[in-house]
Amino acid sequence: MINVHPDRKDEILKIIKSRIKSGGIDTSPILLEFLILGFEQKLKELYEEYQRGESSLGYLADQLGISPWEAVHLLEERGLRTTNL
Repeated sequence: MINVHPDRKDEILKIIKSRIKSGGIDTSPILLEFLILGFEQKLKELYEEYQRGESSLGYLADQLGISPWEAVHLLEERGLRTTNL
């Protein structure tokens, strides 16, 4: 099971909510929880690819729908390396 630290949960929720356009999208608490868990899982998978040198930081950011600067911030907050050298 994926555990999300409460501080990170708020940050991810902020990113998700900024991506939700008005109208037609359900923002119920359970849906948001699934989105947060999915985001964390995808970040983990993409970071593993990035560390193996199979993808770039730009690709990681693009796949998550965030800017490269946001990706660096997310990785640094988690104590993860932002270079794959």
